[in-house]
Amino acid sequence: DKILFNSKWSQKRFFINIENDELLKQKTSVCYQSTSIQKLNFKNKRKLISFIGKLNSAKGYDLFGDAIIKILDKYPDWKSIVIGDEPREKLSFNHENLKIYGYTKHNEVLKLLNKVSISVICSRWEEPVGRVSLEAASRGCAIITSNTGCLPETSKYSLKLKNLYVFDLKKTLNKLIKNKSHLLKKQKESYKGFFLTHK
Repeated sequence: DKILFNSKWSQKRFFINIENDELLKQKTSVCYQSTSIQKLNFKNKRKLISFIGKLNSAKGYDLFGDAIIKILDKYPDWKSIVIGDEPREKLSFNHENLKIYGYTKHNEVLKLLNKVSISVICSRWEEPVGRVSLEAASRGCAIITSNTGCLPETSKYSLKLKNLYVFDLKKTLNKLIKNKSHLLKKQKESYKGFFLTHK
């Protein structure tokens, strides 16, 4: 009866070079992925920055790695966690305040996000759906994303990187870390603005 897409971005891609797209759109709908939401105490947030996903350049892990080492050097009371793996591309970053978990079960990822203050999703690849950003929003993280694919759809209040450069990511992280009230505002906006619930 209908073709379902997991984002408006992927729906638009389907209609490229199709002349009668209005007729075809009558037979398609967008059904986003979703996640749970729970009560959150922002006092439990730690000075923690996350990167979750494949550890490759398409996901922007090289960009994140270069930026996070500089940030952790500048702010020794902050820490970072990385969740994911990538056997095809070897990008290695080491710091005493950087912990790399590798593959992690989904329920454990959600528990970790409850503690995360800032979640970075700096993908170069045009994401068909930004699952990490919607889950980070549901757990009240301040979110930094690239402006690619459907990422802008998954969190209304994310801070969007205009350019995918180490300098730009570092600058955005600096602004959040140095201004506690701005950080808390972005966390609460993400949480209150989250709409992709299972319901």
